Amino acid sequence: MKKITAIILCFLFLFSFTLTASAEYEQEIVYATENVNIRTEPNTDCDIITVLQKGSSITRVGESDGWSKVIYEGKERYITSEYLTMTPPEEKPAEETTEEPTTEDNSTPRFMVTSYELSEKSLSPEKSAVLKVTFKNYSTTKALYNIKFSLTDPSGDILTVGMPTKYVKSVYAGSSYVWEIKLKAINTAAIGQHDLQITAEYEDKNFSSYSSSDTVRIDVKQSVKLSYSGAVLPKKVIQGDTQTVTLELMNTGKSRIYNCTLDFDIEGMQSGGSVFVGNIEPATNAQGSANLRVDSDTLGEVTGKITIPTRTTTERSTRKP
Repeated sequence: MKKITAIILCFLFLFSFTLTASAEYEQEIVYATENVNIRTEPNTDCDIITVLQKGSSITRVGESDGWSKVIYEGKERYITSEYLTMTPPEEKPAEETTEEPTTEDNSTPRFMVTSYELSEKSLSPEKSAVLKVTFKNYSTTKALYNIKFSLTDPSGDILTVGMPTKYVKSVYAGSSYVWEIKLKAINTAAIGQHDLQITAEYEDKNFSSYSSSDTVRIDVKQSVKLSYSGAVLPKKVIQGDTQTVTLELMNTGKSRIYNCTLDFDIEGMQSGGSVFVGNIEPATNAQGSANLRVDSDTLGEVTGKITIPTRTTTERSTRKP
């Protein structure tokens, strides 16, 4: 009978041990021994959400590899275990208590543009492009909330494809955010550099409002549009005669055309070289005339071409000396 009792007691002990070994980690209140960072993941390379002040308490729900899993604002976060203890901070007797001034982080969080990049070399009415703007929260302790980004072009020549604003819930301390905006230029956009205004409006956890503004520069190009009329010769010409050919040139684009010339290459007819027309402003006309002399030994039908080499405003401004 004694042997049977011993076996039963042993079985109960093993059953009790199995239950204890498989029990889940129990929640417990821990306290910070120093000011310590609360992070999104259990590693020092991840984002810092805020700082748990020395002596402050927090609920721990797990622990592994030197990191404690805690609950902060309803979400699972992580703190280095070596800065946490289950022992509450000692309280001084009432007669010895001295009030220390409460210190709050009243610093202004800086949220600034660190870089930007356009998917194309320039913007034009014929093709849209994506602008990527990188913002960084330079605060090491404050997360930013309720962020509103906006973009405007004071000239009105550059528009966004879609809304010119973007709302973001939060950006953690020390973190960056990339805003992508699709842009297009209107048909009458001025050629050259445009300064776009980028604004960020945001709040800290105490609902204090802040804003920052930066400038990004975008180049706008317009395609060359040149029309012409004229270049009419008589059906018949006589050897040794001279005929005048006039071309009416019309700049129908938005770019200024620089140093426009007329190059004649007609078999059996001499022009005396290129004809210089000069600069042609947008929406204006210009004329170019050449005196063509028929060679004395030319007979029958002849053919040739007239070339109009041009240079736009942008090409002129980027030309190397």
